[in-house]
Amino acid sequence: MEKDAVGGATGIDGYLFRLIATFEAAAMQQLGKIAHPLTGDVEVDLSGASDSIEMLAAIQRKTDGNLNADEKRLLEHVLYQLRMNYVDVAKEQGEAKAEDEPAGEADGPDAETDAGEPAAETDADEPAAETDAGEPAAETDAGESVTGAVPDTGEEQTG
Repeated sequence: MEKDAVGGATGIDGYLFRLIATFEAAAMQQLGKIAHPLTGDVEVDLSGASDSIEMLAAIQRKTDGNLNADEKRLLEHVLYQLRMNYVDVAKEQGEAKAEDEPAGEADGPDAETDAGEPAAETDADEPAAETDAGEPAAETDAGESVTGAVPDTGEEQTG
């Protein structure tokens, strides 16, 4: 491995690259962006995609300070791309779901989530939701919380 200007190694460890690529491919498949390699089916599984993204975020947290610049940049880039795709797909799924429901039904205070739990109210005066790590949860343009799937990257998100 070559050394960069500050004495750190450059290049990307092959095993780390394969690990990142594995979770990236899984998340893209779960987001419906690529077909399943065996069945050829394209399905959306937001829960699975969230888990795959969280696995990469855990790798990022646990390797903090131990990655060279190239490895850190790759992991940040992959996480950014997956998070943006997740938000887009979640928004599309929400719009598609809203089209299937009678007007006003999904917006009522008694609306339920996919898990059958009451939906959280989204008053502007309420504090923002937080992930399990205590970080603010991202929200889609529709105001839905994307808790856990989009951990704080230190960059300000707009939307």
